[in-house]
Amino acid sequence: MRSNLRQMLRLLLQVDELVPEDVRDRADEIIDTVKADPTLLAVLVAVGVATLALFVWGLTKQVFKATLFAGLASAGVWYWYFNVK
Repeated sequence: MRSNLRQMLRLLLQVDELVPEDVRDRADEIIDTVKADPTLLAVLVAVGVATLALFVWGLTKQVFKATLFAGLASAGVWYWYFNVK
């Protein structure tokens, strides 16, 4: 678990290093540009909402798979238990 956390932190630091310095320095300018263009703002918000929806859908799908697997395993164990007796 700790090694995974270390790897994730290392990855975050690597991503941070990939962002050019001039982009960091121009952050306020970029924000003002986005605020001034409603179409660009709408596109960015739509992309953000879509990616959030896909993330939640992926989590739900994984939880459903885990639940289905656990249910099948449980049913198999109970079936085996009552047939062995």
